[in-house]
This record gives sequence, structure tokens and C-alpha cells, in this order.
Amino acid sequence: MRYLENMKAMNSITNKVLAAQSVGRVMTFPEQITLMPLQACNYKCVMCNEWKADEKPEMSRELLDKIRPVLPFVRTLFITGGEPLMYKRLKELLRIGAEAGCDLWMVTNGSLLDEKRRDMVLEHGLGRIKISLDAAKPLTYKAIRGGDFFRVIGNIAQLYKSKLVNGLRFPEVQLGFVAMRKNIAELPKLVVLASEIGVKSIYVSYMGVQNEESIPESLYFHQEMSDDCMLAATEAAKRHGMLLELPPLFSEKSSPQHIFDRSGQHCLEPWRNLFIRPDGRCNLCCGGGGGCGNLNETSFEEMWNHPARVKARKRVNTNNPPKPCLSCKTIKQCAQDLGTHFNGKKLRQAALQWGEAQGLLPEKSPLEVEQAC
Repeated sequence: MRYLENMKAMNSITNKVLAAQSVGRVMTFPEQITLMPLQACNYKCVMCNEWKADEKPEMSRELLDKIRPVLPFVRTLFITGGEPLMYKRLKELLRIGAEAGCDLWMVTNGSLLDEKRRDMVLEHGLGRIKISLDAAKPLTYKAIRGGDFFRVIGNIAQLYKSKLVNGLRFPEVQLGFVAMRKNIAELPKLVVLASEIGVKSIYVSYMGVQNEESIPESLYFHQEMSDDCMLAATEAAKRHGMLLELPPLFSEKSSPQHIFDRSGQHCLEPWRNLFIRPDGRCNLCCGGGGGCGNLNETSFEEMWNHPARVKARKRVNTNNPPKPCLSCKTIKQCAQDLGTHFNGKKLRQAALQWGEAQGLLPEKSPLEVEQAC
């Protein structure tokens, strides 16, 4: 299709103009669609609750057909999961994204990246593949993800070999690291290991605790250790020419510039971002933000201008934003804020009780932290 880049550029520019004026109902389209094509996964990671669901829906071809006409306006199609390499229509999804000129990104645990799937992602021009690797040691990896560390490392090495044999620059490989007490000391070592196998980028995020069993693993209760390890990893990244993308540190004085430092900017998410789950449910943005319709029940245009999204667009950049935006962790992360580390009011209360019982509560009270952030 001709003029795809023009369509994407005009859509992006128009969205910025509309966002500056807080326009609610729009005729534009998202610039990024984060697609969760299935909920099933071959892993049972300690920081994830998706695998515990009784039902594990998978995105239908009918739903893909509703998304397809919009993709020429979309700059980035980000495929997540579940484990997307298990999706039976993944080849079709990559094909329609590539035909529409989208930048194709995928996040995966990498354990299923065998020769057949490597050829598939190379064939359709995947731009970036983010492989979740939350450890530098096999035993730690197994404790967190339950999988085979060396198998994933081998799959990454084979992907680089396939790129070299075929003379390809892409996909870029990025490692994902969910930081917790169990693994934070291994982050500097992972930087070195990544550089040795050719990876140039690591993306670090704090674990968002989703169940009471994982409360002791939160770095909220180990702030000095967390900062020390992240700063050590920063120094290792400088020595090895790595890009290390960190969340904000607990210590403001020692915090390097980080990926979430956009709190002073206008939020563009209700105009530019869309998250679609396998059953068609749509969220305001990749940070959640509440439901905004179901694509199985309506047209794309009606869903994109769902009343909740229209309301959010009008209010997100005012002094009276929607309630979900007040606790946004997409562009307003604060390391000392309980909400960054514990998903839900009940978990935050349970975490405070546990921390107090263990004598691990930080010096600042949650109220002081909330006011500071």
C-alpha cells in the first residue's frame, strides 16, 4: 500500500494537536496497539497471575479482521501475552502487521524460539523482540520462571546466528528484567552476560506484586540494596556499551535519568495507545486505566471513541483527571510510592502490615511518600 508512512505521520501529528486541545471524540486512530492475542503461557512465573485464570481465551480471526483496516495508521504493533509464540495465528498477525508497514515488536519468554519460529519472525521483519530473562543464574531463573535458563540463552544465540547468516539487522534483542529481592543482586552480572552474547539493551522494572505470597520479594522493603545493585549495573553497562533502561531509584540523589521521567509532560496515551485483550476487551492504555469497551461487541471506531475514553481525553491533562490516571504508573512512576509495587488497595494494606511486622518499613510513611510524589 502506497503512502503508508504519510498516513502514520499525519495520524501522529493530528493526535498531538487534538491532545493539546483535550479533544474527546476524534477521527484519528491509535499510534500504538498493544495486542495480547492469547492468555495461555508455558510458564508459571511468580510475578504473574495470568496463568492462574480458569479461562484462557485466544484472539479470533474475526477480531483480527476488525483490527486489520486500522493498521495502516498504526506505527507500532506490540505483541505480548501470555506467551505469543504459542498463538496459532501468529504468522497471520505478523503478516498483516508487516503489510501495513507497522513496526513489529514482541515480548516473549524465549523458551519456544526454535528454528521454525525464528524463521517466522525473521521472514516478517520483526523489529524488536524483548525476551524476559529475570536472572543471571540458572537456579534463580528456575525459581522465578520455572524454565531452562540455558535453553533460552541458546535460543538467543541461535537468533543472532540466523540474523548474521541472512545479513539482517533486525530484530533487535532486548532483555526484560523484573526486579525483586530474589534477583536484584544478579542484575550487574546479567549486564555482562548480555554483552557477551551480543545483546545491547536491558529493560528493568520493579515487580508489581499481585498476590500476598510475593510481598516479601518486593524491593520496596529493600530500597538501599535495590539502589546499590542498579547503580552497580549502571556502571557495568557503561563499561560494556550497554543500554540499561532503569525505573526511578528509591534515592532521588543517586537516581540516573530513567525511562519513566515524563511526569512533567502532557499525557498523550488516550489518543495514541490502545491495549486489546484476547477476548476483545480494551483498556485505556498500556498502563491499564480501566475498560473502554469490547471490540467483539462494537466497531473499532465506536470502541476508539468509547465514552470512558472520550471522558479521559477531556480530563487527563487537567487538574481533575480520571481516578485511574491519579495512580498511573506508566509515566508517573515514583519508587517510594506503594502503588508502584503493590497492585490494589488490599495488597498495599497487607504489605504495610507485613513490613511493619518484619521491621522493614521505610523511614517515610506512605502518606508522606504520596504527598512527595
